[in-house]
Amino acid sequence: MSSTPPYTVTPLDYSVTGYFTKLIIDYLKGEAGLKEFYEHEPAMFSVEEAILTKRNQKLYRTELADALLKQYGGLLNEEGITHKNILALKKENTFTIVTAHQPNLFLGPLYLIYKITSAIKMAEILNEKYPAEKFIPVYWMGSEDHDVDELNHISLFGKRIEWNLRQKGSFGKYNTESLGALIDALKGVAGNSPHTDELIQIFKSSYLESKTITEATRKLVHHFFGDKGLVVVDGDDIVLKKIFQPVMQDELLNSNAERLVNATIVKLEEKYPVQVKPRNVNLFYLKENLRERIVREGAGYKVLNTEITFNQQAMLSELKNHPEHFSPNVVLRPLYQEMILPNVVFIGGGAEVSYFMEFKSLFVNYKIAFPVLFLRNCALVIDKSSEERMAKFGIIARALFSDDEEVIKSFTLKKAGGSLEMNEERQELEIIFQQLKSKTLMFDKTLENQIAAEQTRVLKFIQSLEERLLKTEKKKHENSIQQIRKLKEKLFPDNSLQERHESFITFYLTHGVKFFDIIHEAFNPFEEKFTVISL
Repeated sequence: MSSTPPYTVTPLDYSVTGYFTKLIIDYLKGEAGLKEFYEHEPAMFSVEEAILTKRNQKLYRTELADALLKQYGGLLNEEGITHKNILALKKENTFTIVTAHQPNLFLGPLYLIYKITSAIKMAEILNEKYPAEKFIPVYWMGSEDHDVDELNHISLFGKRIEWNLRQKGSFGKYNTESLGALIDALKGVAGNSPHTDELIQIFKSSYLESKTITEATRKLVHHFFGDKGLVVVDGDDIVLKKIFQPVMQDELLNSNAERLVNATIVKLEEKYPVQVKPRNVNLFYLKENLRERIVREGAGYKVLNTEITFNQQAMLSELKNHPEHFSPNVVLRPLYQEMILPNVVFIGGGAEVSYFMEFKSLFVNYKIAFPVLFLRNCALVIDKSSEERMAKFGIIARALFSDDEEVIKSFTLKKAGGSLEMNEERQELEIIFQQLKSKTLMFDKTLENQIAAEQTRVLKFIQSLEERLLKTEKKKHENSIQQIRKLKEKLFPDNSLQERHESFITFYLTHGVKFFDIIHEAFNPFEEKFTVISL
C-alpha cells in the first residue's frame, strides 16, 4: 500500500468540545457514582477481565460461523482474511470487538466509518498485545431498522441526496433496483473529482448487483474493510434468532426487560438524562414489508397498525416455528448481540455507551457477559482550504469548538491588538473605589451601598463602551468575519459535529482509499481523545 498523504493530528479532551454529555465525560473520568452501571473500566487491562467472564458464558461458535458463511454467500475468497476470521470464530481463543449501526444508504454520515475503523484498530492493538488470543473486528449491521427517514439519504457538499422510493418493513430488505438514477444524480453532485468514476463504479457494483440493502451494504463495507479482516454480521438470521428464542419467549411472557431496566433508570436519572425507556414488550413483529411493535392486548397480543392478533399459545407457537418473525428493539438488541458473539468489547457512540449502562441488570439476569464499553473515535476532518483559512485568521483547532461569536470576538481583538479590552482600567477603578470606601466609611458607614452601586454603574459603562468599540471594530472586518462564519458552518453543519452530517464521499473524492488509511493511522480508541485531522 502506498504511503498516506501528509496530515496532522490534534487530540482534544472530549470535555472541551462541548458536544458530549455529562454522563460520557464522567464515564471517561471514572466517576465513582457511575461504576454500578457497568462491569469493566474502559481500559486495555479490562479486556483480560472480559475474556474471563466471556469464557463462562454459553457460546454458539459453530452456529455463528456457519451462519456468517451463508450470509456472505460467494462474496468471500477462501484465502482472504475475513473468511479466515469467520472460521476462527469456532475456536475457543477467538473473541470479537464489535460496533453496531444501521445500513445507511451509501454508508451514511462519517461516524459509521469511524465506528468501523475504531473496532478494526482496537482489534489490531489487542492482537499485538495478547498474541495467545485472536481478536476479530465486527460490524453488527442493524438491517432490521425501519426508520427510513434516517437511513435513506446522505449529505454531500451541502446537498441532500435522498432515495424517495417508499417501501415498507425493515430497511435492510428494501429492493435496490431503483437506485441507479440516484447513483447517477450522486455522480452529478460529485463532479469531476479525481476519484468520482471509481467511487460511482463501486456503488453500482454494490447496489445494482444486489437484491437488497443488506446485501449491498455488506458488499460495500467488505470492499473498503475486507482487507482488514472486518466481519459483517446481520442479526436478521433465522439460525441466530433461534439461539435468542428463549430470551424472546421470556420477554413475551414476563416483561423482565421493562422491570429490570426501569429499576436501573430510577437510579441513573437522579444525575443523568436517560437515553431509552423500555416498553412492556420490547419486540417487533417482522415479515416481508412489515416491522411493527408487538403490544399486549388483553390476555393476548396485537401487532400495532395491523389487524394481526395472537392469543398467548398462538404467539408462543409462532415464536417457536418462526423466530425470524421477531425483531428485538433497542433494549434487547444489545443482549441479542452479546448472546450471539464471543464479544469482549463494544465500541459505540455516546448514546450507545449511555444506553448500554441502562441494561446491565438485563445481562446479569440472562447470564450474558457484559462487555467493556468504549467510546468510538470521534473526529473533525479539516480539508486543505479550511486549514488555510484557519491559518489566515489565526484560529487553532481547539478554538473551533467555541461559540461562533467567541471565535469572532477573539479574531477582532487580535486585529485591534487587544486594545479594546479595558482590564487595566477596571483594576485601577477597583483600587480607587476601595480607597473611596476606606475613607468614606470612617465617617459614614451608611454610604457603603451607594459607593457599591456607583462602582457597578461605572463598570457597566465600561462594559458598554467595550461592546461599542468591538462592534465598530467588527465593521472594519466584515468580509473576514463572514468567512469565519462560513468556515464554522462548513466544519460544524447546523452547529453539530461534522461526522453526524457529512459523508465519507466528501473526502474520498479527493483522496480515494487513502482517506481510510489516514483515519486508520490517526485513530486509537484506547487514548479516549477527540481527533482533529488536518489534511
